[in-house]
Amino acid sequence: MIETKNHKTERLKELLADMGSVLVSFSGGVDSALLLHVASEVLGEKAKAATFISPIFPRIDLARAENLAAELKVSYIKIPFNILSHQDFLINDSMRCRACKMKMAEALKKEAATQGIATVVDGANQDDLGDYRPGLKVSRKAGIRSPLMEAGFTKTDIRREAKRRNMELWNVPASACLASRIAYGTPIRENHLSMIDQAEAFLRECGFRTVRVRYHAPVARIEVSASEVPRLAELPIREKVIENLKSLGFTYVALDLSGYRSGSMNDVLP
Repeated sequence: MIETKNHKTERLKELLADMGSVLVSFSGGVDSALLLHVASEVLGEKAKAATFISPIFPRIDLARAENLAAELKVSYIKIPFNILSHQDFLINDSMRCRACKMKMAEALKKEAATQGIATVVDGANQDDLGDYRPGLKVSRKAGIRSPLMEAGFTKTDIRREAKRRNMELWNVPASACLASRIAYGTPIRENHLSMIDQAEAFLRECGFRTVRVRYHAPVARIEVSASEVPRLAELPIREKVIENLKSLGFTYVALDLSGYRSGSMNDVLP
């Protein structure tokens, strides 16, 4: 395993060095964080980070991104992202991610040109190939590269390398945009995104590490890891969660007994 890890890391460094300069699409998650960490090591000032600022992204992710960029002392660019003004995104059909990725790709390429940067890169990895990711095709078509994927990194490889580098976020739970919590066909509204963000923050304050609040209007369907389902179902925590989520605007509060599943909203897709 050690040989494989080292081989992939060295391959990643080679890919980044060949690019000459990169703008890292930086979400604050462990994937793009590792990519930025290695890019700054290989390219120095020629590696910059760009984070989209929008209500569709959890506040905790945005704060983590800014903190890590400061820690690495890389040039950090905040890009205002008004995706909520685009109807093809708001209708929330199965092509929602494609519509969003198209706008993101345009903004990243424009920023890279402004900065005089040769290549835009993102944190996609080998595991992303096995899920429903319409945005991946958009990124590839736009010329955005995924060095982690090209170097053969899986999510496990990424966490292992991040841990080896003593990155504090090496084991943070996976995250995703808040729009992915809203059931397909339910129009996306900014107040609903805020409700979801606040509800998940409250559940984390209650000690639940991996959480999703899926919105099936007017129902909040809570997913936590399977091992934590019994604790959430017990008093007094159950009553506290119900009271908090109803105060945020959810009419009903449900607990998914299957526990957290990445991309569970995609279960309804053909």
